[in-house]
Amino acid sequence: MAIATHLPIQFKCGHTETKDLASTPPGKRRAKAFGLGKNFICSRCFKASRRDELDRDNRDLPVQAQGFEEDHGLPELTGSEGQVPWATRLRYQVLTDLIEAADSHRPAFDAGQVIEVAKSLVRAGWWIDNTRDPDLTVDDLLTLITTAIDEADLVATENPF
Repeated sequence: MAIATHLPIQFKCGHTETKDLASTPPGKRRAKAFGLGKNFICSRCFKASRRDELDRDNRDLPVQAQGFEEDHGLPELTGSEGQVPWATRLRYQVLTDLIEAADSHRPAFDAGQVIEVAKSLVRAGWWIDNTRDPDLTVDDLLTLITTAIDEADLVATENPF
């Protein structure tokens, strides 16, 4: 008789799922199944909880962003119907991250000056194109925002034709 690799696991949420534990040594599979059930919830409940968190964030974040814009006198962004909410969220997240990092960052920078520069960046596409990379550091964001103010002098496209 072969040792089972697919074991039913009863999770702490009460649901049962069969999981493939073939990557676990045979002598440790039952213990791992027990530990998974005791410490985790099933995939359906996990997805539902993530969906609830996402829905809550989608409701709360625009309200927070609007309050932030009003508190700091940020102008409304221009762009398409889909770009503006997305860019508003990005701008809020980037600027709040910069405000939080201003005191501890070396070399120090004035977050108020960065926000003043950001007021001139009203094109939603700029925020989407330049700030959505999760690997950007505080220094990268500072460079992007503070060097973008001369964009008005640039040609609207890089295509020479």
